[in-house]
Amino acid sequence: MQAIARALEGQLTCTIHMDGGDAADARSLLPILERKAGRILANGFPTGVEVCDTMVHGGPYPASTNFGATSVGTMSIRRFLRPVCYQNIPADVLPVDIA
Repeated sequence: MQAIARALEGQLTCTIHMDGGDAADARSLLPILERKAGRILANGFPTGVEVCDTMVHGGPYPASTNFGATSVGTMSIRRFLRPVCYQNIPADVLPVDIA
């Protein structure tokens, strides 16, 4: 399982299906999965995502291409923003949502 986990690319979630006798194996997988996914579950299935303040996922590429932003939820818009500075631009020339 460790070899499989190491071979995974970045994911939103990873799930470990286990019972009480698998605790040691699960502990050994956690450090690997923490580098692969923004959310780790045990004995469950990830829920759908919703654009809301409390929904946050990180995780490496391709789950998120920007380590500074989540890939879902209201903060996810940061992944697609490119800051632009407007200096000395007349107010009537600025884009409508900035003016």
